[in-house]
Amino acid sequence: MNNPQVSVVIPVYNTEATLPRCLDSVLVQTYTDFEIVIVDDGSPDKAGEIADQYAAKYDFIRVIHKPNGGLAEARRSGLKASRGKYIVPLDSDDTLPECAIEILLNHCRQNNLDMAYGMFRRIVGKKEICNTHSRTGVLTGEEFLDYLLELDCRCGACYNMSRRDVWRDEVFPPSTHRFPSEDTYINIKLSRYLKNVGIYNDIVYNYYMNPQSLSIGGALFSTILWKDFFDAVRSELNDRGKLASKEDKIKIMEVNHLGFYVKHYDKQDPWYRQVLSYDCSRYGKKTRLLHFLLRWPKLLKFLITYNRRVKRLLS
Repeated sequence: MNNPQVSVVIPVYNTEATLPRCLDSVLVQTYTDFEIVIVDDGSPDKAGEIADQYAAKYDFIRVIHKPNGGLAEARRSGLKASRGKYIVPLDSDDTLPECAIEILLNHCRQNNLDMAYGMFRRIVGKKEICNTHSRTGVLTGEEFLDYLLELDCRCGACYNMSRRDVWRDEVFPPSTHRFPSEDTYINIKLSRYLKNVGIYNDIVYNYYMNPQSLSIGGALFSTILWKDFFDAVRSELNDRGKLASKEDKIKIMEVNHLGFYVKHYDKQDPWYRQVLSYDCSRYGKKTRLLHFLLRWPKLLKFLITYNRRVKRLLS
């Protein structure tokens, strides 16, 4: 077959229950010139077998079986094997609305984009929540980098389409590293190679909340991993001569992530002490208050938990 316009890349690990739902959502897309590249990342369940069954039925589905190397490495493998001009990433426990590929491709073609972001629908049981981007329109690579460093940025690994030729191996973290926010790290690295990025509020992705995921379960909520992440971000920006101009944004991110994304505090921890040493007097009210409350971790956690419970009751 000729090379398709679009490659849908799906990493698979331990998702035999949701993979059929995921693949079926791609098969009913209104745009049809695509291939599906499934990367079985050493899945211990029957997800790899299910992928092979679909590939035997449809000639535009290919399956790569590899030893487990983590999500970033699986995405890298899928990109290498893809043949489309454009890439659509999709997690195997999520789905695409039937017009998703068509919508994103139209944005890319009409605006000559290297990457187009839509928005996702968060699904929790029978409840659906649609969020929106705080910034929309066509951004330069530099503007996209600035957006990625803002707390209200909603640009993750999926609900986007990108040109395959903008990707480089070096944008992925080394297989020996496990960052708690790989999506942000990869996008920051990728921004170096992007000229035009479109941000839109079209719903192009269905994100099913998984209580067993690493992020929700808290397996990646440690100060050591977050310090490694921010060290890597600073190293990347320093190499590009942009660290000085972005340092304030990074510090605000650190205060936020230490406050909301760390389960347990050790007041002797080097990163905790580093963040507490920052002068936040010129930052926004929320950051100043959070930075102040970090000195009393138990009180801070109580207030965060109480606030979340109130929001759930009111929603």
